[in-house]
Amino acid sequence: MVDKTVASQNQLDSRDLDQLSKKLSGKIDKFLVLCVYEQEHKKQDDKGMEIESWKGSLTALPLFKDVSGSNSFMIWERVYQESAHVFNSLRLIARNRLIRQIAEHIVLYILTKYKKFSPTIANIQNDKSLKDRSVQYFEEILKRDTFLVSDDVWQNFCDWFRIHLTEWVLNEMIQSIGSRRLIELDQKELNELFYQYISLNLSENKDFLTRFTNIVNTYTIDWVKKIITILNLDDCTVQQVDAMLNLKEETSFLEFPLTAPMYERTYHLAVHDCIYVMNNAPYQSVREVFYKMCFHPDESSLWPTASLVKGSVEGVLQIKPFKKDHYSFNKNHSIVKETWEEAQSLSDLGADVFDALCTFFLSKAKHHDDIVDIQLDDLLAIRGLKPKLGGEGRRGGYEEKQRRQILKSLSTIQKLWIDLNKTVIYEKGKPVKTSLQGRAFIFVDQKGSEYPITEESSQKKIRYKVDQVFAKYLFGSGRQVALLPLKGLHYDPYRKTWEKRLTRYLSWRWRIQARKGEFLQPNKISTLLDAIGVKINERTPSRTRERLEIGLDTLQQDGVIGSWYYEKWHEAIADQKGWGRIWINATIIIDPPEYIKEQYRSIRKSPPGKSIRQLPRDVFEEVDDRIGIRVRELREKFDLSLSLVSEELEISTSYLSNIERGIKIPSKKIKIRLMNWLDHFQ
Repeated sequence: MVDKTVASQNQLDSRDLDQLSKKLSGKIDKFLVLCVYEQEHKKQDDKGMEIESWKGSLTALPLFKDVSGSNSFMIWERVYQESAHVFNSLRLIARNRLIRQIAEHIVLYILTKYKKFSPTIANIQNDKSLKDRSVQYFEEILKRDTFLVSDDVWQNFCDWFRIHLTEWVLNEMIQSIGSRRLIELDQKELNELFYQYISLNLSENKDFLTRFTNIVNTYTIDWVKKIITILNLDDCTVQQVDAMLNLKEETSFLEFPLTAPMYERTYHLAVHDCIYVMNNAPYQSVREVFYKMCFHPDESSLWPTASLVKGSVEGVLQIKPFKKDHYSFNKNHSIVKETWEEAQSLSDLGADVFDALCTFFLSKAKHHDDIVDIQLDDLLAIRGLKPKLGGEGRRGGYEEKQRRQILKSLSTIQKLWIDLNKTVIYEKGKPVKTSLQGRAFIFVDQKGSEYPITEESSQKKIRYKVDQVFAKYLFGSGRQVALLPLKGLHYDPYRKTWEKRLTRYLSWRWRIQARKGEFLQPNKISTLLDAIGVKINERTPSRTRERLEIGLDTLQQDGVIGSWYYEKWHEAIADQKGWGRIWINATIIIDPPEYIKEQYRSIRKSPPGKSIRQLPRDVFEEVDDRIGIRVRELREKFDLSLSLVSEELEISTSYLSNIERGIKIPSKKIKIRLMNWLDHFQ
């Protein structure tokens, strides 16, 4: 039992505990956890394929029910490298086993969903050999044609898991030993003690092993959901189901067209083919500059300059080389002239790449200071472009011309310099006026040093991070992200520019309106045209009107918007001379699709009288330890993301995740917020 002295040292609130854990985790050497399965252990095929008691929910049947039949142990990275060939084979066995269990899970989902549509599908659950063949066939698809073929995917999983595991063990060490003693240990002593704790937990602590399996299950369930979404398994024909289960050997499931190969999906889809992007005013302002062509000469600078004025933001955006020696250039220098040529050649393609970089960062980064890496082809795949087919129907890759276009956009993005002399950020939930300077994204090499984006960059990974301007908008309660329909990136940047720009603008506006739930506020036509970056054709205003209406109709047909209609506009006005001046001041109601409103429902501000400070004390005292489970159940019921709910609660995503899994007990203040959220949302 911990004595009173140690206990007094451990009276840390959740925030202090997080900060101390983070500080100590930086001293822990890199390690791996290997699972070695016993050969004689009975496979989970029979347990995993029991359909009778399963209700068809993705999370109703865990991929892992227990940890029996396996031994898990920790090894340091340096030890691993000394015998890499041995450990690699063990990792491959564990990876294949996990893929097998994912295949079983998805096949079970398919059988449950479609058994009433086909006698063959209904009978497969009673035919073990046919069932095993279907699982094996789907397992081959997962290994060959999905994102699971990528080593980066597995490395990201390992890194994510290691962070959580380190946090658990350090928190336990702090609680049992005391923060003061741990801080006094040198790095070697701390690592030795860490090794003892984690080894003991992995070998003897059943509660720890349960959390171990739960966190793996949570991550892999997300993989399952992603596979089901991308393969559109919720809306298949009987023929497609027969093919994917290998019930008809002459038909290949891969013959059925997919919107994009799964291995190209290295980003996180939120809901209904939407992605996440930042939604702060500086981000939207910079994004608009790509197609508004608003760079102009500035007396105080050689470089192309654009004004950034939106809401509480005032500043400028410049394009200038990232090297610091550019201050010695003169206006006739070749680099200055080339930079002006770049400014004049900006297009919607650059805005697409800008959004894609943001999406990948939000998907991969766990902290606003993180560095993420992607392949150049990821930026082509996310735009809906398909690789050129090679021999025998296999994909041969993207064209060099396509890659050069992306590299050109990356090179320009690298040179963006943001100088905000006035803006507002949020610190501890309160608005703070400040000034910010920095780049949008910083591209670095393996050593963390900046390097220029060139054509040679196409042969290597693109590594980058956000600079301090955007980082300030990704921290704590000031973090704000928006849902951007992926269709916006898929629209042709030259033929469907109006649709593409309207998608971005509406995405930004809906997120702002979500706080009050005022989605049906009128849109002034002049404002929409300004967001698109066009002016009315004064000579023939009907052309402008027709193009705008075609764009809105297209967005409605593609599911980007729910509906649109004029407000207080009488068609008879269009018969009058000079009607264009009246039309441009008319308004249009644009209703977002239901999935947008549903996803933003959790961040809608509570009506008056629902303040968390007004919760009765006796209600608070009745809250039990299941509050995290209740939050998770409600969040999953309405398909709400962790990031959106954590944003509403003004806590970090990882903290909310830990509360849901019972890893952390929320403080009294956070528990009141959770209660209020449950009460309001229910």
